[in-house]
Amino acid sequence: MRVTGGEMRGRVIRVADVPGLRPTPSKVRQAMFNILGSVDGFSMLDLFSGSGMMAVEAMSRGAMQAISMEQHRGAVQAMQQARAILQLEDIWRIESVRVERGLKALAGSSFDLIFADPPYAAGYVERLPALLHEHEIHCGQLVMEESARVSPVWPAGWLCQQSRRYGDSCLHFLQPTQ
Repeated sequence: MRVTGGEMRGRVIRVADVPGLRPTPSKVRQAMFNILGSVDGFSMLDLFSGSGMMAVEAMSRGAMQAISMEQHRGAVQAMQQARAILQLEDIWRIESVRVERGLKALAGSSFDLIFADPPYAAGYVERLPALLHEHEIHCGQLVMEESARVSPVWPAGWLCQQSRRYGDSCLHFLQPTQ
């Protein structure tokens, strides 16, 4: 996969051959960052990272740090190789952990941007805001990718500013209201 913007634009990242891994297509990555605008100086949390491309895109576009969480070891190893090749060891932390456990370890943290691309139709998009609240993880913007066939019901305390459909994928842009 190719990085679509920023200082690493055009660089190719190897994606692990992992069953069920579905990297976010380049047009969806580009659209998300166009909607968000500048991420210069941001801290980012990338949940259900898979290939890690969303974190790489953010860092390429000026994010100062990113944490990626992924439970599949093959995907984590591919991200670690990409981190070394792109020389991002100082700003990209990769955690081989289930998201629920990883969020517990980050209790009390704050991020400018949290991106989550969980398995489609598994209920995570509706549970994730509650998990963030439970662990007192604060964010400026939460973007979640889900199947366009699913219509999530957001918990109290979260406002979905907009949803954008791209083929079978839908990006939901949420902000905390508290």
